[in-house]
Amino acid sequence: YVSFGTLVRFPLSQVVEIGMALEATRRPFIWVVKAGVQKAEVEEWLARGFGERTRERALIIQGWAPQVSILSHPSVGGFLTHCGWNSSLEAIAAGVPMITWPGFSDQFLNERFTVEALRIAVGVGVEEPLWPGNKMSDVVITREEVEKAVERLMDGGEEGEERRRRARELGEMARTAMEAGGSSHTSLTHLIDEVMLLTQKKMHISEIP
Repeated sequence: YVSFGTLVRFPLSQVVEIGMALEATRRPFIWVVKAGVQKAEVEEWLARGFGERTRERALIIQGWAPQVSILSHPSVGGFLTHCGWNSSLEAIAAGVPMITWPGFSDQFLNERFTVEALRIAVGVGVEEPLWPGNKMSDVVITREEVEKAVERLMDGGEEGEERRRRARELGEMARTAMEAGGSSHTSLTHLIDEVMLLTQKKMHISEIP
């Protein structure tokens, strides 16, 4: 599953590199494509040849995608992500290992957390940030680098199996935390109770003549 969030927009040259890498892996994939100023050119490239060649094993979504539902599907074995915190948490909760491609801000920190601390992700090799509004007119990551990262995540021998095991384990921990009696469920319940108590106190004070 490939998605780069709401803000990241790649030029046609980088979109082509990503697409050619996905095609070269010969693996089925879901790709959420959000084009920037070159939207017409990107759509033409997708429709002209790439879409035809990959239509038997690819789902290309132009626009919004139900990410949580996609990540929760048992057929999804990896997530190529921009490392936004919401996306990272959704992948962790679903037990899905990641390929990290940070764009800017905290995304580089999130990459280090998932790659080095949790050890459930592999980096694609991005070193420089892409700030929102900046124009990226050249290829940052080549198709060979993307393909290598995909193969490392989806196969990777013992290292890959250990990464997938850790991702599944963290997913189970996250689901347990959200169940009744779990740490996240308990904390949220306490927060709701506290807000309701404060609201009741405020209403009581306002009623005093």
